[in-house]
Amino acid sequence: METAPVWKRARTAVALLACAPFATVAISLGAHAPTAQDPGDRPASAFARVCSSCHDADRILATRRTRTQWEEIIEKMIERGAEGTEDDFAATEQYLLRVSGRVNVNRALAKDLVAVLGVADKDADAILEYRKAHGDFKDFDELCKVPGIDLEKLKHERDAVSF
Repeated sequence: METAPVWKRARTAVALLACAPFATVAISLGAHAPTAQDPGDRPASAFARVCSSCHDADRILATRRTRTQWEEIIEKMIERGAEGTEDDFAATEQYLLRVSGRVNVNRALAKDLVAVLGVADKDADAILEYRKAHGDFKDFDELCKVPGIDLEKLKHERDAVSF
């Protein structure tokens, strides 16, 4: 049974004290700039508010991590004083998975394939069905044999895939 992270179980806003106050957040995300600078992108805005006042965004995003690894880091940051609401932390996790997530296609749930690889629900389901019928994927070329999936999107996110 999957246990929800602390911020998802919380019923009230997290109000801890250690991080600097949120004034103007100026971040440089390099390759991630279009996503982070879109004012309508709630996950990117939450990431900027929650993380960038204490950390350099490039450093945070330099290493791809799984959902579990990002949840552990977010929980550690909350313990150290990161401020935000339950929704802020959930949106931050969503952003981190989308921009710097990693997923093991031989173990992942459909929701993680969608969140990390950006594939459609139907593609994630097709990957799971193929995996169930044929066993674990040995490499990226074998993953590309799943019929009917968006190969361009999958190839674009190749560095987020592990086996």
